[in-house]
Amino acid sequence: MLTEPMSSRINKLSIVLAVLATAPLASLAEQRLVRDTSAPVNIQADHMKYELQSGISEYTGNVRVSQSDIELTGDKVIAIQQDKVVKNIKVSGSPATYRQKSEDGNYIQAQSRQMEYKAAQNRLVLTDKAKLEQAGSIMESDQIIYDTVKQVVIAGDEKANKRVNITIKPDKIKK
Repeated sequence: MLTEPMSSRINKLSIVLAVLATAPLASLAEQRLVRDTSAPVNIQADHMKYELQSGISEYTGNVRVSQSDIELTGDKVIAIQQDKVVKNIKVSGSPATYRQKSEDGNYIQAQSRQMEYKAAQNRLVLTDKAKLEQAGSIMESDQIIYDTVKQVVIAGDEKANKRVNITIKPDKIKK
């Protein structure tokens, strides 16, 4: 009786685990996000400072930024504008949070101690105790990069210095 070598079995297991780990993230691509860039931006904070010449505004104390079905919260928010268009938003908090509603009514939620939204790249970069949750599945890492338009998620680093923890919630069994 011939058995396949242990290294071959481990390799196949690694491939299966990689496919399973990305399954809940693939459903992100299936859920179109609701995004109305023409909707007004509402900001609430305890204090704000706006420098007209530089286009930099700083909000502190229980900050909440919302636009349509997107919401950011944190202890401090710094927004950089150019020609009345927001180019970059940095949020810090314990934790800072991000929430966005998809077309199916579910929410994609994220939190970390530091996050930065890079408008030109449509990227949300979460650092320091980053967590992304969608449809009951959770991804945790020191860094998570989320492309809000392409709906691509990258976690951890390629050198494997930091681990990524993914908890997958199985779909409900249909009777």
